Amino acid sequence: MCGINGILSTNLDFKSKISVMNKLLKHRGPDDEGFVLINSKSGKFSQFSGNDSAQEIRLTYPIIDNISMENIDIVFGHRRLSIIDLSKNGHGPMGSADGKIWVTFNGEIYNYIELRDELIRYGYKFYTKTDTEVIINSFAHWGINCLNKFNGMWAFALWDSNTNSLYLCRDRFGIKPLYYTHTKDFFAFSSEIKPIVYLTGRSPEINSNKIPFYILNGNRLNTDDTYIKGIYSLPSSHYLVFKNDRSETIQYYEIPIRKIKNKSEDTLAEEIVSLLKDSIKLRFRSDVPVGTCLSGGFDSSSIVSLSSELISGKLSTFSAVWKESECDESRYIDIVNDRYGCIPNKVDPSADEFVKVFNRINYFQEIPSEGPGLYPQWFVMQEAKGKVKVLLDGQGGDELFGGYFLIGAYLRGLIKDRKYSMIAKEYKSFARYFRENGLHSFAGWLFPKQYGLLTRSMLSKKHNMINKHLWEQVGHGSIEESKKPPKSYGNFFSDLAFHFIRRQTLPALLHYEDRNSMAHSIESRVPFLDYRLVELGINLEPEHLTDRGLSRPLYRKALQPYLPYEVVGRKDKLGFPVPFTKWTRTLLKDYVMDTILNSKAGIYEYADMKQVTKNLEDHFSETKDFGWIIWRLLSLESILNMYKNYNFN
Repeated sequence: MCGINGILSTNLDFKSKISVMNKLLKHRGPDDEGFVLINSKSGKFSQFSGNDSAQEIRLTYPIIDNISMENIDIVFGHRRLSIIDLSKNGHGPMGSADGKIWVTFNGEIYNYIELRDELIRYGYKFYTKTDTEVIINSFAHWGINCLNKFNGMWAFALWDSNTNSLYLCRDRFGIKPLYYTHTKDFFAFSSEIKPIVYLTGRSPEINSNKIPFYILNGNRLNTDDTYIKGIYSLPSSHYLVFKNDRSETIQYYEIPIRKIKNKSEDTLAEEIVSLLKDSIKLRFRSDVPVGTCLSGGFDSSSIVSLSSELISGKLSTFSAVWKESECDESRYIDIVNDRYGCIPNKVDPSADEFVKVFNRINYFQEIPSEGPGLYPQWFVMQEAKGKVKVLLDGQGGDELFGGYFLIGAYLRGLIKDRKYSMIAKEYKSFARYFRENGLHSFAGWLFPKQYGLLTRSMLSKKHNMINKHLWEQVGHGSIEESKKPPKSYGNFFSDLAFHFIRRQTLPALLHYEDRNSMAHSIESRVPFLDYRLVELGINLEPEHLTDRGLSRPLYRKALQPYLPYEVVGRKDKLGFPVPFTKWTRTLLKDYVMDTILNSKAGIYEYADMKQVTKNLEDHFSETKDFGWIIWRLLSLESILNMYKNYNFN
């Protein structure tokens, strides 16, 4: 896992900033740093090390300090977190043997061994044991179509001197980040936003159009624009070609539509287990220690269970536990650790550290985050640092196998798929759901568009927080349209699963995980997002994804032989539990009031202070719970201050 930077420019002032850009990514790669300077006209290049490079690397590549960049127009930077081939041979950026192809790479190609063997049969020679060299030779052999050969997570830039073209490439599901900008003076890219902001040399302009949706829904609107105007995120499953000062973005992959009706449940269950085992096996490829996150839930417990079959020693697990019983899942964590003989590592995050840690979380996240689940995740990653360098985590399991499809979704799915006889048969379940959850929850699932219009009325304290002028500027219709799943896979649940994977939940969760893990120089790997598993999961039939409000019936059946009954049978997974609401009414109350009720706070360019004040009064009196909204306002304020007062060097 690494960090990458690059500048294409003839302007000396901009090119000379590459060292500081690399420094800003040190947390992503503390083990080494490197640079390559290229003259696109002659093809000549020079390689360099940096101040954080080991002595043996400095002896091979001189330090870049005080190097003239007069006759070059392409600069690549690389920060290395050494995971595979720990020798100096893994130094990046890396070039082909003839110097025609250069790559700066962040990620892992898990099937690099199989691809390496295949390329050797085609006559290619390898001088390292890295997956980076596999990317180079794969591109030389298959061209840009090599992307569909890779099983992994990646964000890399590749310069091809044969065609004078730059390629920016991102993995199928956007596990690894990649940002870029194009001005009259330069084209630049980076693993993070701050290096590009530093390169521009000025305080950035906030993209205010994203903020109303964020305050109400978090980052559930996945687009290629960012919170900073002029800086863009390369979409997942896409590559960008930059040539002759023009760029084109092209999609190379989409989740295929497949019919699996002829397969029995037993066959599908076996296929799920087989693919998940192989995915985990591939993600254990590492020359450094590997551990797993363990929340006590279905997905992380499945990874621990199947991992225990693949390793000879004891597996280290990392978990957050709580003193507050309503949030604590220690019972399930302990059951799994005991069952598989793991080495448990637990953290107990508290409110005492919140003020100190919160701004650091936001600094590394670079965007306002939507909820307090990031807080315990930060401490889990901090605990892992120094014990392992790689962590497996369960992101994607809910999206693939119906983890979100409870009774409300079940009813809407039956309506959308016109299964009226099933609705009549299940009317008692729906009546019970209505009684237990009330009109708002019921209407929100059945009539989401109409419910959205209702909740934007004067009755809605939540929507009235948004600055009215900003609401008018953004437009309500476009926000509602962005929430609609496509109609591609033949049933509502598969379409909704696609929506979760591509647009709604997964992109934000992957962003949070990448930033929290890399802040502590930890590589996070997500076995559920092996593309083979995704292609199976999204094509499952509705009855495989939900059964009368029971989530993930097929997945439960598949993993039942491998998990303790207490875990596989549980229906009460809490989902990122944090006692944040309680904290805001007690230990953090003064901090919340001082930050949010400050009339000079930057959030009031986007929010209505009068309505926010009323909502806080309701929150503190415990008549309403605005805990998540408070987190968002605090996070937004922190991010606005960071960019307003930026000093990224």
